[in-house]
Amino acid sequence: MKRILLFAAAFAALTMTAQDYTFEKVWEVTEGLPTNADSRQGICVDGTYYINVKTNNAETGVTPYVVAVDENGVQTTDFEGGLNCGITCDEAGNLVISLATFPGSWACDGETPLIRVINPTTGETKEYAIPEDAAVLGRSDMLGMAQGDLMNEGKLFMVGQSADASNSGVVILSIVDGEVDVDNSYEATVDVAVTPSTATVINNIDGERAFYVTRNAAPVIITPDGDNFAGQAIALPNKGASCGAQIFQFDGKDIAVYPTLPNYQDGFAVAEVGAEEPLFTVEPTGKTAYAQCNWVNAEVVGNDAYIYQYMPGLFVACYKMSAPSTAVSNVNATKTATGVKYVNLAGHVSNVPFEGVNMVVTNYSDGTQSTTKVVK
Repeated sequence: MKRILLFAAAFAALTMTAQDYTFEKVWEVTEGLPTNADSRQGICVDGTYYINVKTNNAETGVTPYVVAVDENGVQTTDFEGGLNCGITCDEAGNLVISLATFPGSWACDGETPLIRVINPTTGETKEYAIPEDAAVLGRSDMLGMAQGDLMNEGKLFMVGQSADASNSGVVILSIVDGEVDVDNSYEATVDVAVTPSTATVINNIDGERAFYVTRNAAPVIITPDGDNFAGQAIALPNKGASCGAQIFQFDGKDIAVYPTLPNYQDGFAVAEVGAEEPLFTVEPTGKTAYAQCNWVNAEVVGNDAYIYQYMPGLFVACYKMSAPSTAVSNVNATKTATGVKYVNLAGHVSNVPFEGVNMVVTNYSDGTQSTTKVVK
C-alpha cells in the first residue's frame, strides 16, 4: 500500500485549505494483540506498527520481545524487547527500546546499557549506557521520538519524574560515530514549568524543535537555547489527558495529532497548531485506554500522512490524510529546501541514502516537493 504510493508520479504539494484534505481509515487490527499490562507503548516505522512486550517470565522462559502489526495482522519479530514499556524510533527508522527495569527508576551508572537501537530492516543492534552526568530523575516508562540516526549520529531526549514531581529537565543522550558522546550528554532545563509523569515524552519535530507532552500539563514546543531549552506552551482544541501526541510537518504546516476528551477514551483529533478547530476528529467509541495511553503517531509520504493509533490491548488502526497534488503556479518563486528523505526500492524511508537506488524527496519552504533518483 504505502510503498507503492511512494513511487507515484506526482509529488508536488502546495498549501491547501482544510476542506481540500481527505481523511479515511485504511485498516484496523483487533485480534492477536499482546496483553495491555505488558505492552503500553508502540510506534510506527515505514508502514508497520511495533509494540514492545515487556513480559519476563523465568518459569516459561519468555523474555521481552517485539511484535509487528500491519494490515495483515500481528506477527512476532526476532527482535529482543526491553523490560520497560518504552519503544520509539529515530528519524532514520531505527527502533529504540528502553532496557530500564519496570517500574523502577532509570539507573545511570555509565556502564549498564539502558537503550537498545534496532534497524528493523537488517536486524543490526546497538546498546548504549546512559552516562552518570545524564542521570534521569525518577521513574520513566515511555520514550519519545529521537533526532537523526542513533546507529551513527543522533539525539534521544528523555524525561523522568522526580520524587516531588517538580523536575522539568530534559536529559539529552547524544550519539556520535556510533558511540555515546559523554561530553554532550547531560541534563538540560526548560524555561517553561511542566509537571513530568511516567507518561511524559519528547518527540522530535524537525531536527531542531521538539514537542514536550505529558498527560497532566499543557503541551510545550521546545527549542535549543544555548545548552538548555526555551519552551512555548500551546493549546490544542479539545485535547484530553491521555498520553500520546505528536506534531509533524505536512503541507508546509505544523500539524498535531492528539487524544481528545473524554479522558482516556479512544477519540483523537488532527489540527494545525494554533488553529481554533481541528481539521479532522475521530469520535470516541467508549473504549477506555489502559494505563491512560492513547498513542497516535504520523508518517508523511508524499502528499499523504499516515496516522497510526494504538490503544494498548485493544486495537491498532491506520488512517490516511491526503492533500491533493497541484502544479506549481510560480516556478520562479524563491524557495529553500527544508528537508530531504531517501526512499529505497523496498519503500523504506531514511534521512540518509541507502546503498543502491534511492528516490530523493526534497521538501521546500513554499510547500512544494521534488523527487529525483540517485544511485549510491
